[in-house]
Amino acid sequence: MEIGAIYGGNRLRESAIEEGVQMGITMTGNEMISVISTVEVMQFMTHNSLHLYKKKGSSGPFSRVVAYSKTVHEDPHRKGIVFVSPSKAALMDGKGYIVTSYETLHEKYQRLSHWTPNTYRGGTYYEFKNRIIKGHERENLKQINVISIDIDTKEVDLYALYLGCEELGLPRPNLLLETPRGFQGFFVLDTPFYIHKNQDYKALRVAERLSDNVRKALSKYVPVDTSCVPFGFYRIPREDNTLDFYDHPASTSRLIEWSRQYEEQEKRAFLRVVYNKDDSAFDQTSSDWYRALICATDIQKGHHGASRNNALLTMAIANYASGKSIEEAYDELDQFNSNLEHPLSKHEFERTLRSAYSGKYKGAKRSYVEGLLDLWTDGQVQFSGREGWYKFKKPREERIRSHYEEREEDIIAYLEAHTSPETAFLEGSLNTLAESFGMAVSTLKEVLKRSKKIIKRSIGQGRAAVTKVACRSMLLKRLLRLRKNQIEQAQLSCVELMPELNTTIRTLPMPTLETELVLHEVDLLYRSGISPPSRAG
Repeated sequence: MEIGAIYGGNRLRESAIEEGVQMGITMTGNEMISVISTVEVMQFMTHNSLHLYKKKGSSGPFSRVVAYSKTVHEDPHRKGIVFVSPSKAALMDGKGYIVTSYETLHEKYQRLSHWTPNTYRGGTYYEFKNRIIKGHERENLKQINVISIDIDTKEVDLYALYLGCEELGLPRPNLLLETPRGFQGFFVLDTPFYIHKNQDYKALRVAERLSDNVRKALSKYVPVDTSCVPFGFYRIPREDNTLDFYDHPASTSRLIEWSRQYEEQEKRAFLRVVYNKDDSAFDQTSSDWYRALICATDIQKGHHGASRNNALLTMAIANYASGKSIEEAYDELDQFNSNLEHPLSKHEFERTLRSAYSGKYKGAKRSYVEGLLDLWTDGQVQFSGREGWYKFKKPREERIRSHYEEREEDIIAYLEAHTSPETAFLEGSLNTLAESFGMAVSTLKEVLKRSKKIIKRSIGQGRAAVTKVACRSMLLKRLLRLRKNQIEQAQLSCVELMPELNTTIRTLPMPTLETELVLHEVDLLYRSGISPPSRAG
């Protein structure tokens, strides 16, 4: 296999399969193995932005080196370099090497610990004798090839990373490495960010914002280091630290669009978070509409949504949302009620005030305020402020019925306590499962129908029906466990990478959720009396 190949789609896997067949390696069905070298992974990550052969002292066939040199000379795109370091201690001292070719990477990667997966324009040394490298500044970046995440702890469930990507709308990480203290993940961009000084480093700024947003979003699922340098040194991939590799690069344009939408969502969330009910800027009792209503004296009963009860409730909620005590609200609104031409009775007044302070409402509702203003004021005042009058959900212990979301949480909690990555599914009839979960069968059916976090598979009818349920997170744990077992059991195989350079690794495709579900469906079909398939796929 020529390492200068350009990978796209399944080409990397197809070429490996073809060479495997030539070598007598049998790969069928779910046992199919992709034979991919470490250098090919690095070439995939860096978008062929390094030279294939060393400029001097190459061990490749002379004819190939000459032919390649001609193609590089004709290529309008200039090749770059990456920085590497033999150890974390050396890197901390600023020591390393400048690498310009994949041939050099192949020769040295086993003795290296760190590299820069993003390509630089060039580099040099402060001290050549001591190999103190110079040039790995952000302004010297040639292109940004990957978005990276760093997890500085082993106390983490890796399934949460994949689950988080799925829930956030992010692509699956292309590479997952295990480090001495944690893990590192990489999203390989299908189109790199090309950095140009004459564009005031605009692409660099966009890439940095994208990196910040990805790390911030995923930090809610796994302990991602959000303060690390986004385009610096990372662990170099090797046979002994590669946990997962996926050869479909992430769409750069879709990631940029995702980043834009994420920032909009965060901006809205930030505005909600910074709201301080004690701040006079948000004091609803100081607003013009509140003062206009409290001065109105002819508000009467019988007007739907705009009666004296509604006016009192609206102003009482404004007091509650503004942080006023119920005693303060009582004193002010009792004066308002007394000034009405037809005031409420003391009992009705106190009942309405208690309702406003029950915690069911967050703030005055715009539509009610505007209706009151139109009917009982001169129309000169408009509503201004936050829309906030809606009922809070009562505590569960105070309700007869539970919400479906709470029932879903009950099921997930039960499944997490009674299943494991080895036995991810809980099996039984719907009646048995409903009894185990402590709910009616009809409720269980509705929860399973609505839920996106619970997987359900069933076969048969009536009493003979068998149903399996699993929480999606546990199933993803199972898939990662299978992946880990595959890596531990895989043996190294040899594929020609370059002339006289034959060290390669096997990379196994991570099992998919769909494949795992199919296996369980086949199991259910077999047990229900249907003949098993003639051969396993």
